[in-house]
Amino acid sequence: MKDNALKILTAVLAVVMIASGVVFFLSSGESKTEIIKKDPDPVVYTYEQSDYFLSMKLSVTGANGEVYLPTDFDNIYYVASLDGSVKFFEYANGAMNPCALEVKQVKANLKASYETIPVTVNYIEKDGKACGYGVFTSSMSADVDVYSYAFVKLTAKPAGYGEGYLLLADFDKDNFYKADKLYSEIYNFNLANGSASTYVSNHTRMIDRNGTFRQDWTLLTDDMVKNLGGAKYFLSSRYYNESDKGRRADVMELSNAYRPKIVVEDILGVWFVNDANGMHYLKKNDSGFANMNLANGEERVLTQFEGDYYADYMQCGRYLINKKSLVMTDLMTGATQTFKDIDITSADVFSVSPDGAKAVFASFGEVNANGASVQKLIYCTADGSAEPAIYAEPLLFDESAGFVWLDNASVMSVRALDGTGAKAGSVVYTF
Repeated sequence: MKDNALKILTAVLAVVMIASGVVFFLSSGESKTEIIKKDPDPVVYTYEQSDYFLSMKLSVTGANGEVYLPTDFDNIYYVASLDGSVKFFEYANGAMNPCALEVKQVKANLKASYETIPVTVNYIEKDGKACGYGVFTSSMSADVDVYSYAFVKLTAKPAGYGEGYLLLADFDKDNFYKADKLYSEIYNFNLANGSASTYVSNHTRMIDRNGTFRQDWTLLTDDMVKNLGGAKYFLSSRYYNESDKGRRADVMELSNAYRPKIVVEDILGVWFVNDANGMHYLKKNDSGFANMNLANGEERVLTQFEGDYYADYMQCGRYLINKKSLVMTDLMTGATQTFKDIDITSADVFSVSPDGAKAVFASFGEVNANGASVQKLIYCTADGSAEPAIYAEPLLFDESAGFVWLDNASVMSVRALDGTGAKAGSVVYTF
């Protein structure tokens, strides 16, 4: 009887201890209890044995730490450094090679918050157009007081802005490696002599906590510049809180008027397209938010979305996905696709291939029991035709950079190039 009771007690305790992560050994000859097993500590991460590195045989494009970002020209990329140097590369046959186009320079002086910021723009020309980049840091000049950093892009004006070039400036150093920058100054730029002048009046422009003009007065993105059609619009969050920059804005018409005309009020985010069918943008409403179209003075709802835009959805250009239902909507056509067999509720980054057939979802790190920050990456097809590739470990991607598609099958991101994480460069995954 005692033996049977002991067996039952042992079985019950074993279930309880296993459930709690600990197994005990009970001896019938003694009352001594000995711990023989507990949940193992998390496996120590080893860069060389990374599942991500081994299973996908990662193509290391930036072996020397280069971070490649797209230019206005197909298959041409640039590498910028904080010392002001800029190099150009061409992607062909699965590799990055130095671009054969001549790299030219023009020196410019930007007027910002009553200061003069010197910057050298390195540019190339192709098909009658120029594209270039420049970097300023406080180490280059002691005469600039309130700006420690400036990044500029030289780009051809959209049709509505007329002939010539724009110089777009961003003063947020955290955006240095981002492919999709939110520029906060727009300059009319003379490529021949490097003169730059602002388009928009700064009358009544407020000062921010850094002692500079508010950085939400004039806003443009690369995507918006490409999709303005024949219009001369820009974004501005001047009538909202500074924290609303990038989250809500008015679409304004470019002019040096004291108060530029508001074309569309209070759009959601910074996505805006103007084409032959009118203006396209997102707008919050009582039911959630909607994909809107404004044409011939009439505003209409194309698609209604339930829930909170920032909590329940992610957007990549024209593509919007619901993090719970996994339904992805093409905002320009209304077409939908539903992803399968993935969990993106914790995802922070969403990037889609140009044809909308493939996607990457990335989650920022969460610290494990060993104190290591574990990130998550999902590579998948929109139609579920291939099994998703899912990785969860440290050092998967640089959170300050984004994802850049080289073509419809290959996506480039920035990753640590060794186990210390001190050195990073562009890597490519093809699927």
